[in-house]
Amino acid sequence: MDSNRLYHFTEPIPHEGDGPEDPQTSSSHENILSSRVVVSTCSEAGILQDLDVPVGHFSHIVIDDAAQGEEPLVMIPIMTFSNANTNIILAGDPHQLGPMIKSPTAARSGLGKSYFERLMLMRDIYGPADTQVRKT
Repeated sequence: MDSNRLYHFTEPIPHEGDGPEDPQTSSSHENILSSRVVVSTCSEAGILQDLDVPVGHFSHIVIDDAAQGEEPLVMIPIMTFSNANTNIILAGDPHQLGPMIKSPTAARSGLGKSYFERLMLMRDIYGPADTQVRKT
C-alpha cells in the first residue's frame, strides 16, 4: 500500500482555545479523509470526531485484540463512525486475556467480559459449538 494512503493517528489534536491555530490541524483532517486506512487506538478514535470525520466515512472498522478491550472502549469507534453500511470486524481470542478491570463495581456490572466475548457466547449467531472452526 502506498504510504501516502495510510494515516497512523498518534499525534494529539489541539482543541479550540489551546493556543495558536496549528496549520497541521486542517492538513490532518484532509490526510485522514483522503487515506484508505487510518490506524488508531479505540480511545484515540474519539478524537477523530473533533476533526469532523463524518459518520459512515469508513467502510470498515477493524478492532484488533477486541477480546481484551473493555466494551465502552471498543464502542468508541463503532458508535462514533459506523452506520448501516459500515463493516465492523472484531479480531481476537476470547480465551486469551480479557479486559483488565480494576474496579470491583465495574466487574460486578459485567465489564469484565468484552463485547467480543459476549458476541461469541451468542451461539445462534455463530452456530452450535460443534460447528465452530477449531484450531488443529
